Amino acid sequence: MIFFIKTLDGKAWRALVGGYEPPMVTVNGVSVSKPEIDWTDAEEQASVGNARAINAIFNGVDLNVFKLINSCTTAKKAWKILEVAYEGTSKVKISRLQLITSKFEALKMTEDETVSIYNERVLEIANDSLLLGEKISKSKIVRKVLRSLPIKFDMKVTAIEEAHDITTLKLDELFFLFFAKMSFRNLT
Repeated sequence: MIFFIKTLDGKAWRALVGGYEPPMVTVNGVSVSKPEIDWTDAEEQASVGNARAINAIFNGVDLNVFKLINSCTTAKKAWKILEVAYEGTSKVKISRLQLITSKFEALKMTEDETVSIYNERVLEIANDSLLLGEKISKSKIVRKVLRSLPIKFDMKVTAIEEAHDITTLKLDELFFLFFAKMSFRNLT
């Protein structure tokens, strides 16, 4: 959703990250909302940016989540509620990241698991980490996959390590190499 809001326009993105305060005026020593008819172009544009961002957020969640944020008048407030709902507080987030890191470190392909299913498990862990704000580098993932394959893949791993630069090899390229070798064998 972040990328969608960024592509709406810069004003929507600024409303999300910086917040939005409706224009106010002081009347008889009291601060009141400025009538929309009196807004400057900049105030109007800031309001439109907030409206676009909050509209994108409202339309990007299901009904149950919408109930959490439907009373929000600013995109930033709605976003903060969603962050806590999905990521938890910072303590919960750290705990979840530690769990994901443990899953990544313990990751091993089982003997009866297909390369395709293993690829899905690896990607799920990498994506879970990314959603919590911590990206696992492509090179680290590739190295982990090569170390965590069953013994029956040792020759393939050695061939890949000798033929390719592991530091620049992407995960999809690695799994393609496994699929290509397996498909070629099935044809012969």
